[in-house]
Amino acid sequence: MSEALKLIAQTPVDLTIISSLMQDTTVLIGDMAWLPGENRFALVGNRYRWEKKGWFRRPKGERVRAALHFSGVNGAQLSGIDLRQKETVLDLLNVEAHEESQEAGGGVSILLNFAGGASIRLSAEAVDAVVTDLTGAWEARARPNHKD
Repeated sequence: MSEALKLIAQTPVDLTIISSLMQDTTVLIGDMAWLPGENRFALVGNRYRWEKKGWFRRPKGERVRAALHFSGVNGAQLSGIDLRQKETVLDLLNVEAHEESQEAGGGVSILLNFAGGASIRLSAEAVDAVVTDLTGAWEARARPNHKD
């Protein structure tokens, strides 16, 4: 697994890089967790490897199991996600961070946006995220299509 990805984000700009690498990750609702006692939010999903250039060997591309976690998280709000539907698959579109004004308490608001309008808003002290590949790659069933 010498091609395994491990990146740390500590600014909103850093998070845009992680967002581009996590685009089209498929995540089961049951594979996400908000751990308030640890001030952590984490998810594990099947990341599409956009950075991999092996289109001749695997024309549909590759996926790899990857973990994304955020530390220093004070709160999590869900929209359009039913936690009882643990086997429902969500498609991650992007991750974005917005610094909050001092009047609003400071810190940062991190949004995980999924296809179909579902989202998760994390309230955090600062951007503190890590993405790590957990497995070797396998051929994807299909290359994600953004024309629809």
